[in-house]
Amino acid sequence: MADDDTEAEAESTTETTAEREAETEAADDVTIDVEAIDEYEQRIEELSTAVEERDETIEELRSVVEEQSEQIDKLENQFLDLSARVADGRNLGVCPECNGPTEKKERLFRSDTIECTRCGEVIHTY
Repeated sequence: MADDDTEAEAESTTETTAEREAETEAADDVTIDVEAIDEYEQRIEELSTAVEERDETIEELRSVVEEQSEQIDKLENQFLDLSARVADGRNLGVCPECNGPTEKKERLFRSDTIECTRCGEVIHTY
């Protein structure tokens, strides 16, 4: 009987030790998972910050493109004005649309214009 009691104690001690080891391993796994979750959340924060910075950069670039488009339009108008006036010393030039002759029209009550004599396109208004 003494052997039976000793064997029962040994088995219960073995089972208890095995249960403790399993709990310890499970606790270690939980710790690793918590650390992995923290790293994952940190990575998500980094990526969201990068996305916000990218969106800000895109908006800045869009505003620069809009400003440059306005400048291009202004310069194009100035170029057309110059090309129309300088082409001929008598304020005659070439229409950018149909390559016809342009002429400065002086008006009494309206603004003076440079117009194409062929297609009637107003190249510039003073």
